[in-house]
Amino acid sequence: MLDSGLGGLTVLSALRALSSDTDIIYFADTAHVPYGGREMSDVASLGGAIVKRLLVHNPSVIVVASGTTCAAFESEGWPASAVPLVGVVSYGAAAAVEASKNGRIGVVATFGTVKSGVFEREILKFRADAQVTSVAAPSLVPIVESGGWASARARDAVASVCGPLIRSGCDTVILGCTHFPHLLAWFLAALGERVSIVDPGAACAANVAQMIVGFGSSPGTMSFEVSGDKDEFAAHAISLSGIRIDSLRHVALRRDGTV
Repeated sequence: MLDSGLGGLTVLSALRALSSDTDIIYFADTAHVPYGGREMSDVASLGGAIVKRLLVHNPSVIVVASGTTCAAFESEGWPASAVPLVGVVSYGAAAAVEASKNGRIGVVATFGTVKSGVFEREILKFRADAQVTSVAAPSLVPIVESGGWASARARDAVASVCGPLIRSGCDTVILGCTHFPHLLAWFLAALGERVSIVDPGAACAANVAQMIVGFGSSPGTMSFEVSGDKDEFAAHAISLSGIRIDSLRHVALRRDGTV
């Protein structure tokens, strides 16, 4: 599983709840976070290098638990892999279309993901008459990565990005970056109970759990490789999601995927 940092933990936690006996290796590219302001070619290069790194561990599947990386792969081409690469975008779009009653669907994502239009294209595949309102929220990932997910700053930033979605009459909103479910309480407060909130990572995790049925049980170890400060990542990860860390290692990310 890969992400730029803490965001993919929302996917990891969802998968762990469904499949507790699966070994998971999570690569957090905190040396290059946030991805949202980078060129798609750069994000695709970073993501491709992480895929190469994860293939060293002989996984059964690689989960691209980053909306921006999925957008970059859609734009630049998915990297070669001997195992399935599963992204979060399509599952989030399908879940949103199923949840929406009026066809007005909002997307909150990073600048890069919104600019790519990947969520809108996927939504329109499932419902051609959908009206999609996309809002870039570049401030949210740094807030989460810095440990400020419960702060007034986070509350105000979420409220600000939700304004256009409310004015557009969206009855369903996709949290198009896996960091954003860490701010779910603020989204619920800003959008109100009449708006359905879709977490693409949860929908993706449910699909992956089905994919790995029958692969055989394992100890269920949780291993983490971090390109930046591993101890800082671990402290935030435990505080944020209460995950268990069985193995923690710093791995300098090179563009060719070697260590």
